[in-house]
Amino acid sequence: MRKTTRTVVATIATALSIGVVAGLAGTSAAYQDVTHARTAAIAADVSAPFQPGLAKNSRMVDTGLGLSNDGKVYVWGYMGSGAIGGPSSPLLGGVPPRAVLDLPAGIKQVSGMQYDVNALAPDGTVYGWGEFNTRNGTDAFRAWNTPRQIRIGTAWNGTGPLLTGATAISSTETAGAAILDSGRIYSWGALSYGGSSTDGAQPVAGLPDPTVAGNRPVYIKGAYRNFFVILENGDVYAWGGDSSTPSGYTSSATAKKVTALSSWFKSAVAPGQPYIVAVDGGINMGGAVLSDGTFLSWGSVASRVGARSGVPMTPALVPQLTGIVSMQFGFTGVIMAKSDGSLWGYGASDDYGQLAQTPAKVDDNVRQFASGQGYYIWQRADGSFRGRGYNPQGAIGTPIGTITTNRPVSWDLSALVQ
Repeated sequence: MRKTTRTVVATIATALSIGVVAGLAGTSAAYQDVTHARTAAIAADVSAPFQPGLAKNSRMVDTGLGLSNDGKVYVWGYMGSGAIGGPSSPLLGGVPPRAVLDLPAGIKQVSGMQYDVNALAPDGTVYGWGEFNTRNGTDAFRAWNTPRQIRIGTAWNGTGPLLTGATAISSTETAGAAILDSGRIYSWGALSYGGSSTDGAQPVAGLPDPTVAGNRPVYIKGAYRNFFVILENGDVYAWGGDSSTPSGYTSSATAKKVTALSSWFKSAVAPGQPYIVAVDGGINMGGAVLSDGTFLSWGSVASRVGARSGVPMTPALVPQLTGIVSMQFGFTGVIMAKSDGSLWGYGASDDYGQLAQTPAKVDDNVRQFASGQGYYIWQRADGSFRGRGYNPQGAIGTPIGTITTNRPVSWDLSALVQ
C-alpha cells in the first residue's frame, strides 16, 4: 500500500542480491558460473564484511537510506517523529543526509522498512529503530528512539538472549529477517509480512536442516510482503504474504518451496544451463535473475511482467532482458543493471516513477542503485546521483513532488559513493 507521509493510499500498491539493490562491483562474475557451485554474487552478498553505499535492502516510503564507507548509517528525507534519524533527529521531511547516532562503529549492512530500520553490527547483533517498534524487532519503547539490539523472544529490554551470529539481513514492508552463521533464519515484525507472532526475533519454520549439505541459505530478500531465500543447492523458499510470489504459493508463516520456480532451480537444471541466483517482488509482481543474465517475470497483468504475454502470476522469460547482473523491485516497478553498466526497468500502469511498461533503458554508466516503495535512486560513474518517482519528503532530494523523469539528487551523498 502506498503511504503519503503516514497515510495509506489503497490504490497502489521495495533487490537483487540480498535485498537488493546491489552495485555492479562483485556481481558480474556470478553470471559466468557454469559449474553450479555457489555463485560469486550470492556468496559476496551474504558473507561480505562490509556493504557501503545505497542500502541494499530498502522498502522505505519517504526516506533515503545508506551506509558510508566508514560504517555509518545515513538517512535523509522523512524523519517521521524524529524516530528514523535516531536521537535528536529533526521532525518532518526534507532533511539532508545525517548519520544515525548511538550505533556501534563499522556497521556492516543496513535494511529499511516503511518507516523503520535494522542494522547489522560487526559482532553479529542486529539493531532496530524507527516509528514502529513492533516492526523493527525492538518491541518496546526506546528513549529518544535510540537504536537497540534485537533479542530472541522478548523486547529489547527483556530477558531473552540477544540475536547473535547474523551474517545478512533484509526487510519486507513491515518485517525483518536475518541469516545466522549457523544457517538458521530468524524474523521479526508483522507476522503477515514474514515476521514473528511474538516479541523479538523467532526462528523461521519450514526450512530444511542447514547442517545437511546443500541446505544452507545463501541469499535472503524481503519482497513486498514476503521473504525469499535461496539455498546453497539453489532451491527457492518463501514465507509471508503472497502478493509477490508466483502461482501456487499461498500466504504462510512457515517457509515453503516456491514450486512454480522449480524448473529453474540449480538442483533441477542440466549442467551449463541457467538457474535462479536472485528473486524479488513488488505488489502483484515479481521476478528472478538467472545465472546467464536472463530474467523471469510474473505478475497479475501485462504491465507487471514487462508487457509480455502470458498467464497471470506464471513465470516466463522477458525476451528483451539479457545481461542482467542486479535488480530491485519497488512497489509497482523494477530497475536492474546490465553488465555494460546500463540501468533498465519497467513499471506497471500505476508505477510512481512512470517507468515504461515494456523494459527500457533508464540511464547509462551506473555504479549502484536502490528502489524505495515508489522511488528509484542511483549513482552514475562520475559520482553523481539521480532519481525519479514518489518524493513528497525528499527521498530523492528537493524540490519535493512526484518526479516522472530522471533528475539530479540535490543532497550531498558523497559519503555513499562507490
